[in-house]
Amino acid sequence: MAAKFENNNLIVLNPLSGDKVDTLTVSDEKYINDSILNAKIDSSWPSLSVSKRISCINKFRKELLKNKKEIASTIKNETGKIDFDITVEILTSLEHLKQIASIAQKALKIQRRNAGLMKTKKAYVKYEPLGVAGVIAPWNYPLATPLTSSSEALIAGNNVILKPSEHTPLTSKLLKKIWDNTIEYRSAFQVVIGGADVGESIVKNSDIDIVCFTGSTFVGRIIAKQCAETLKPCILELGGKDPMIVLNDANIHRAVESAIFGGMSNAGQTCISTEEVFVEDGIYNNFVEKISNRIKSIKSGSMGDYGSMIVAQNADKVKRHIEDASKNSKIIYGKSDEKDMFLPPALVFEPKEDSYIVNEETFGPVLSIRKFSNEEDLLEKIHKTGFGLSSSIFGKNKKRMNEIIKNLKTGTVSINDVMTHYGISSIPFGGEGVSGIGRLHGKEGLRAFSRTKSIVVNRFNFMNEIWWFGRSEKINTLLNKVMNLLFR
Repeated sequence: MAAKFENNNLIVLNPLSGDKVDTLTVSDEKYINDSILNAKIDSSWPSLSVSKRISCINKFRKELLKNKKEIASTIKNETGKIDFDITVEILTSLEHLKQIASIAQKALKIQRRNAGLMKTKKAYVKYEPLGVAGVIAPWNYPLATPLTSSSEALIAGNNVILKPSEHTPLTSKLLKKIWDNTIEYRSAFQVVIGGADVGESIVKNSDIDIVCFTGSTFVGRIIAKQCAETLKPCILELGGKDPMIVLNDANIHRAVESAIFGGMSNAGQTCISTEEVFVEDGIYNNFVEKISNRIKSIKSGSMGDYGSMIVAQNADKVKRHIEDASKNSKIIYGKSDEKDMFLPPALVFEPKEDSYIVNEETFGPVLSIRKFSNEEDLLEKIHKTGFGLSSSIFGKNKKRMNEIIKNLKTGTVSINDVMTHYGISSIPFGGEGVSGIGRLHGKEGLRAFSRTKSIVVNRFNFMNEIWWFGRSEKINTLLNKVMNLLFR
């Protein structure tokens, strides 16, 4: 357990020691509603030009860099991550702020569009702030996930209400402190603290104009239903199985190392973690031998290759998946420190089709390895669960890989690589099916937090329109001739 509630307090615990790290006051209904109302009526941030908002985000980024040691310490205390994983999270977050700011001016600029036959008109598209964005963030990346979503909403001109996970609220609290000390527009970025009931209050509040949720598919469905009641737009970044496909002509060394990194990094607690590896039959035995030998040298621990599980309930689920798979499948383990929250890396070979590990997101340091012999069978297995966040494919034959990619129902496909796509802020990020709806990152992410408004301007006000009432009978004849000329 990384947190517990006592009366009106949230006790944040170190997941390794169980010791108290800090105590926060849970935001009550009045505080939440007042924060949202304040964000609704304060137009100072939305009224800024895009360039001014970009300038503020860049200033904020530089201040985060100055405070990276305190940020790293905070993440470590509330997650149990190893130093390298924390460094990568901070690096990814700063890179996102820099890159999303660099593309925002063009992405949000008013655009002239072709008016077609309407030669007397000018057509434009504007991207305006929606209003107040409710961002509900998970516990696995307490800096990167809330920061990327919030920054895109902010640059698009929205005021943001952020609710971090109750398990890792301290990083968001620190973000708010740095924001207030750096940026004069305090109402633009506010943080509320609490559990699921606080998240529900945000979603159901009529002054919230868009909801951005990152978390489980189960909770995502609930939020989608709540938003649907008022047709409130929502962005849902949910779970995934993130399959890896290894073809006969793949570089086996790269595939093995990528599978282990993709599956074990951050103890597998990443929505885009590789959870299942499908290996073509021609190299299956060779791949199994190499990855089996390699996994034995991988270790979880404070000084290991990856750190601890963050939430005890999730650790229990991972153990349950492994126990279920062990009834019918061979499992090979790596190494682990002798602590409950450090789970050893595990390879599960040929799990049964009805096993938990095949049908559910595991969200832990576990890889399933399965053989395939034809692409039809491969795609059927991949799409069986309905997850469609990301995928990867390893091989050399570009034509064959492109044919497979064309049939993959996932938001992202990496070729001879895994997971690094999240760090490329210029491309959209999001899933298909039960992995979510909507997109973050890139111009698509900025525009997802915007009201798309079409504007048409009449150029010559001294002229009558040919479709006004009282028109000549000749107009109909003329229009028919025009159709025959233009569209034949």
